[in-house]
Amino acid sequence: MSPTLRKLVKRLALLAAVGVVITQMLPSLADQLSPNPEVATATPTPSLEASSSPSPTASPISSATPVAEPTADITYAATDSPTAKAKVLESNSLVFRVPNSLQVDPRARSLRTDAFALGGAQNILVCIASSKANVSLATTANVLSEGQGSRSLTVSGTTAAVLSALTSGQGITAVSAGTIAGSAMTFRVAAVSKPSADVELCNEAKITRSTAITALGIDLNTVKIPVKMGKK
Repeated sequence: MSPTLRKLVKRLALLAAVGVVITQMLPSLADQLSPNPEVATATPTPSLEASSSPSPTASPISSATPVAEPTADITYAATDSPTAKAKVLESNSLVFRVPNSLQVDPRARSLRTDAFALGGAQNILVCIASSKANVSLATTANVLSEGQGSRSLTVSGTTAAVLSALTSGQGITAVSAGTIAGSAMTFRVAAVSKPSADVELCNEAKITRSTAITALGIDLNTVKIPVKMGKK
């Protein structure tokens, strides 16, 4: 073999060896030059679906089954209801005073009086009955009343309001078709659960007072004689 041919064979063998080496090194070099996919996905951003879904242990209150709370068994008294009827109450402190008699001119047909004392209860019912005169109040402000201008009058409200009605503007007025002397007025007074002018409650009144209307010490035949005043 000639020297030239030998050199050519050596060169071809060297090139073949280098090609094999390069072929084996190319995959490793490519791996080193390309980015690592695991590094890019090492800390993934939480998705919207994952953050919006509640965790099984996030809130024990929201996951717990609602329990009905017990309700109190309350029984209300009849007076607690706004529609309950008024009733007469027992009251040892109730006070009512009126004169036993009232004197008038024997020719008089009417009478006015404000001589009353009242107290001892929050709400009061006063029933007034006259034997032959029609009875009325000068004012009914802040009270309930029935029978104004008749022989049977009821008035109810707070103690202060009823007392004001009985004493304001000359109190009550009794008017008769004839002479009023010889008649009488009967007062029945009760403490009530709430103001009411129901006449049926008068029968349960705890206090009853009567006032006789009598004539002064003169009669219908009395003659007025003028008196002359002399000069000194």
